[in-house]
Amino acid sequence: MKQGFLGHRLGGAFGKTGTNVQETFELFFGNDPAVLEDVAAASSTMKFSPGTAILSEEDESQSVYYILQGKAKTVRYSSDGAEVWLDEIGPGALCGEMTALGASARTATIVAASDVTAAVFQPQTFRDLMQRHGSIGLQVAKLLVARVEKTTQRMFELAAFSSKGRVYAELLRQARPIKDSPHSKIEKMPSMSAMARQLNNTRETVSRTVNELEKEGFIKREGTELTILMPDALRDLTFS
Repeated sequence: MKQGFLGHRLGGAFGKTGTNVQETFELFFGNDPAVLEDVAAASSTMKFSPGTAILSEEDESQSVYYILQGKAKTVRYSSDGAEVWLDEIGPGALCGEMTALGASARTATIVAASDVTAAVFQPQTFRDLMQRHGSIGLQVAKLLVARVEKTTQRMFELAAFSSKGRVYAELLRQARPIKDSPHSKIEKMPSMSAMARQLNNTRETVSRTVNELEKEGFIKREGTELTILMPDALRDLTFS
């Protein structure tokens, strides 16, 4: 995979051109000026073009990345090299912190889905930030708890849901609410093959299940967009 290239060090002052950067830092690190200045001083920026690996499972480094601009996808690769889509992340997402905190290896590969700008922290520098600022340590703890909950939920779904139920649950998980509407939407629907690999399903089952939902009026598809017209009814169907 292509590599990114190192940009400038953020330094201690955001300045006029750094307003958006400061606002993005606030999404995770809070709005305490002293904390934000310390975070900025401790990081440098790196830019990645679409298709570039931000970090990979084979990466031996322990650097921590924070997405400032753009979107990226979290993936894993099967034994035959097939890409398994796990999640999409954007501004405000922290990644790579587990190896900085002692994990033996990266657990996934993160690939830029668009032009991405990320703040980069060296592992000891990031640990120092956590020690100096309890608010950062708390945010990292909350992030790790959320990831454990998500993993636990996926394990439960694999064990307890039918093959169709796992598709219903995944559509609901990926969809985002539409403002002032009872509907929810997936703006960029992953391929049926990608969903199948993620859900331990077959492509045929996923495709057939999605087609049935559309035929029965639960969802509507337009290009790569998928709108869930009856989220509550689909949720009930998942547990039936």
